[in-house]
Amino acid sequence: MNAFPKIKTAIPQRRYRYGDYLVTVLGEIESGDDRNYRFVAAFVREGESQPQLYVVSERLPPGERANGSHVLRVINSSMDEVMDVDDRWQQMSDYVDQALQLGSQLLGLEQEVPYQLA
Repeated sequence: MNAFPKIKTAIPQRRYRYGDYLVTVLGEIESGDDRNYRFVAAFVREGESQPQLYVVSERLPPGERANGSHVLRVINSSMDEVMDVDDRWQQMSDYVDQALQLGSQLLGLEQEVPYQLA
């Protein structure tokens, strides 16, 4: 899908094992698209090379911040949807908690526990 993040450079911030998935949370992102990413969580099924799901935090332009400074967006092969707009999505801990919860719901991981690797 064309909506998948186009990342030129990024620094891994955290990694998790979540059921059959490895989740990498990226920060300090330079993108190759028109989005200003704060964080990107990429959910990659074990044994595969491409993520099946992205949960991203994007900084909004100053003129679009009436409801918050960042959007929380879910992107996979069939959807690209803004889930929420709030200032808290610029905070690593709030963002990661919500990204893992959304990943759990969308990938059927409700019975699994995420384990932080790094």
